Amino acid sequence: MQLFDPRMYIYFTSILLSSSLTWVTGLEIFDDADEYDGGVSLLQYQRRLMLEVSAKAQAEVRLNQFSGDALGEFVLGDWGLNLSAMNTSVPPGDDFYDYVNGVWLKTTEIPSDETSWSSFALLGKQVETQVHGILKSAPLDTLPGLLYHSFMDESTVNALGAQPLKPDLDKIMDIRDAAGFAEYVGTTNFGLGSSPFSLYIDADPKRPDFNVAHLGQSGLGLPSRDYYLQTKFDDLKQAYGETIGKMLDLAGWPDASAAALAVLKLEERIANVSWPKSRLRDPNLSYNKMTPGDLPTKAPGFAWEAYMRSAGDIPSNTTLIVSAYSEGGEDGVVGIARVLNETALSDLRSWAAWHLVRGAAGYLSEPFADAKFDFYNKRLAGQVEQSARWKRAVSVANSFIGDAVGEEFVRLYFPDVAKRRMDELTELLRKAFAARIQKVSWMTDGTKSKALDKLHSFRFEVGRPKKFRSYDGLKFTEADLFGNLARAIEWDWRFDLQKLGQKVDDDYWGMPPQVVNAFFDPTKNKCVFLAAILQPPFFSADGDMSVNFGGIGAVIGHEMTHGFDDQGRQYDAEGKLNDWWTQRDAEEFNRRAKAYGEQFANFTRSLPPGAHIKPELTMGENIADLGGLTIAYDAYHLWLEKAGSSYAPEAPLLMPNDDGLEGDRRYFAGWGQVWRAKYTDGALQMRLLSDPHSPGPARGIVPVQNSDAWYAAYHVGEDQAMFLDASQRVQIW
Repeated sequence: MQLFDPRMYIYFTSILLSSSLTWVTGLEIFDDADEYDGGVSLLQYQRRLMLEVSAKAQAEVRLNQFSGDALGEFVLGDWGLNLSAMNTSVPPGDDFYDYVNGVWLKTTEIPSDETSWSSFALLGKQVETQVHGILKSAPLDTLPGLLYHSFMDESTVNALGAQPLKPDLDKIMDIRDAAGFAEYVGTTNFGLGSSPFSLYIDADPKRPDFNVAHLGQSGLGLPSRDYYLQTKFDDLKQAYGETIGKMLDLAGWPDASAAALAVLKLEERIANVSWPKSRLRDPNLSYNKMTPGDLPTKAPGFAWEAYMRSAGDIPSNTTLIVSAYSEGGEDGVVGIARVLNETALSDLRSWAAWHLVRGAAGYLSEPFADAKFDFYNKRLAGQVEQSARWKRAVSVANSFIGDAVGEEFVRLYFPDVAKRRMDELTELLRKAFAARIQKVSWMTDGTKSKALDKLHSFRFEVGRPKKFRSYDGLKFTEADLFGNLARAIEWDWRFDLQKLGQKVDDDYWGMPPQVVNAFFDPTKNKCVFLAAILQPPFFSADGDMSVNFGGIGAVIGHEMTHGFDDQGRQYDAEGKLNDWWTQRDAEEFNRRAKAYGEQFANFTRSLPPGAHIKPELTMGENIADLGGLTIAYDAYHLWLEKAGSSYAPEAPLLMPNDDGLEGDRRYFAGWGQVWRAKYTDGALQMRLLSDPHSPGPARGIVPVQNSDAWYAAYHVGEDQAMFLDASQRVQIW
């Protein structure tokens, strides 16, 4: 299992605002749960780490069978808004976020076993319970049943102590030279443990129907290089070092305190040469085509041949795409190879031991799990108490055998009517987006034509994948949690390895349907909407359509816009990384994106003193939010034209007047309530450093400030606090 994959920034974009602490690397989610692995490959990330969030970002209610009681404090009115959450004493033009969420923000406390709380989290608690029901009732001769019971058998796990680690720790202790270290970290693709480089199999961005090997930087145990490099985090870095020593001592590693200091020093050096996450977002900078046989010359100092051999006999002449690499550069993959070459073998062994222990701690006895929680969750993120064991069992099942659970979830909780409704909505959104492209004033006709070709190439998949992973050959036993998870990781990596050099099979998804999320894959021009998100507050058959468009409509528009954000626009109608823009149009796009990014850079609401959103990191998601809001609004009005007089908003009204804009007000209020969120200070700081999604308040506020329709709907004048002059409002799509 690997640490960090920079390609997260390029290939996978998502709507997700996680309900718990996440460390995001390109989409990237490093969850605060015990199964945090520090960084992973694209497919491993999607199927494991991101899925840590799935248990906290899902809902138990059946689609369209929503009631106020189902989500406790998240009570929707008859037509879809939570009126009791609103603070109508605040003029919407002065503070729209408080207007739609003020009472909720004032009265809601973050649960003690969470690091944030949001609309996603409220949904998530329900689906977490539902998935728990699936696992509890799963027969013991099935993978879900065996994995669940092996995790819940706490007495056996505690009795084993550090025993499950011993075979791997012995292998690490037996490393005798640099080639032995490279060989060991290569084997971590097959089990619990970590590598200073990420290695994975996925599509070639310039030949997207063909799978190739990818290599990236990794090696850090903290969520961002900033934690090592900025002096304001010195106390956290010291606590991290103490945690390394404590957990290595629990594992029986010799001279644990000295080993911890060595590990911390090594990771500081790796952080110094690592690319920042914002730089990894550039798909062209991260596309460096070579072969494994080229690495000894291009990135000397590491035993690449031994690494590739132990990782699965990766051929020396196969195509390899390397990110965090620049010809003649001394950072990224090149820098890490040099650092490893300059590090004492004893320190490399200690680093490998630490990352084995850290990655496995959540599946070991209570002292290990508690020590990991105390630092990663409590100290770093502000979580007060450990999640109940059954919740962690849900997270583990979703992460390691998500398709096995998801297949049952879809059977029970995804009705056919939901897919039919979504099919109608996606085509309506596509029509609205096409109309906007045709009207864009700043783009030349040739680029518009290619943009329309790309839009028409989009495919939409709803609810479930065409194929679920069968897990053929994967064996679990009831009393071997550690072994079960190691075997699941090995199965997963072998599943990926057999794709190398083969045609891409587009029938699988990277995450299971029991995740409240949606995503866009630019190499496939595919928008995916998972079953769990197709329910309130995003979508309700009984809700007002204006609110539905502000929820699921904006989600659809968000994912479609990812195909045209600062990263996605660099892929063409065939999913190839290929520049199809004129220089003039590209420059104008970048000018508008920069102006929009500055609004986020200047946004300080609910942020720690002196903290700021990094627009260079969040640009793609910010643009997708603006596009989603704008395109869904246009689609809503296309729907109104079709509905005609059959649609008439009923009381209670947000503004009781006859201006004909009540539906618009509900649309924007639905948007604002979707993005309600509260964070612990630690979790928020982590998001600002590592997450390409801006915090919830910024997502709820900044896009509407750039919408002319919002100003009209709420009669916002220039004397109000949120007013932006028309010349300051940014329109991209």
